[in-house]
Amino acid sequence: MFSSVVLDVAVGLIFGFLAMSLATSAIVEAIASLLKWRSRTLLNGVKQLVNDQGFSGLAKSLYEHAAINPRGPGRSAPTANLPAYIDPAQFANAVIDITGLSQQVARSQLAGAAPSTDTLKAVVDDKISDAANPQINQLLRGIIERNGGDLDKIRQELAAWFDNGMDRLSGAYKRWTQALSFAIAIVLTVLINVDAIELGKGVWKQPTLVSKLSADAATDAVQALEALDERLPVGWNSGGLFMKRGIDGKPAWFGAWDWARATLGWLITAFATLFGAPFWFDALQSITRLKGTGPSPDEKASNRAAAA
Repeated sequence: MFSSVVLDVAVGLIFGFLAMSLATSAIVEAIASLLKWRSRTLLNGVKQLVNDQGFSGLAKSLYEHAAINPRGPGRSAPTANLPAYIDPAQFANAVIDITGLSQQVARSQLAGAAPSTDTLKAVVDDKISDAANPQINQLLRGIIERNGGDLDKIRQELAAWFDNGMDRLSGAYKRWTQALSFAIAIVLTVLINVDAIELGKGVWKQPTLVSKLSADAATDAVQALEALDERLPVGWNSGGLFMKRGIDGKPAWFGAWDWARATLGWLITAFATLFGAPFWFDALQSITRLKGTGPSPDEKASNRAAAA
């Protein structure tokens, strides 16, 4: 009986964290889409990568290229319909076109000879001079020299360079989204009053609450919040925000101890949401599996197909 109650408490807490993670993720994604946060972050990252913060040189040329911004009108408005993602291979192709390397290689092949590295470096100097952008000029000349003028190898190294730069940009974007996610999680947690401590205590006293949770609610933010509000001990039920049931049964304001306990519970919930919905969903699946009789026939078939 003890272990069953412990598992019920774990399921209740994990479902609460999952619901908050789903809701927080949905709000963050909506904000990011509304503000075009991802595409603007990518644009700033490309500007930094190619040393064109003023958006008047290489970065502008890249966003005018159809391989980078296929939905944009090109030169007339390079920042229209900004892309949220850029494929590294397409970035490399765009750089090769903009610098004139592809045209020079094509001309040399028509003449029946492979272009020399000096010829290709001269082409780069003409498009991106050492005086205008010394770092990128040095990078491109070095790539040409290291790969002996082989266009395919140049393309691969340019794609790898871009991919590495985007990894760092992704890390910075993730830190910003985590900060926003935590702020939203705090607000949601307080408004809905998802106190991890009270949630655990409530499920401990009434473990049958967990059995009423719908499995469908574990994948949809709205359904998850509805199930959380209807099935588990969360929410403000004593007269409004920051109020509890007093000794006389009437609503009363939080005291100092109530604030301390509730704040700790809210912080636990908010921090837990940062693990993300996929983490809590997998954890919930693992816990409920312990309470069940093993994998279903469909899951066994999927596992066998994955192992084959």
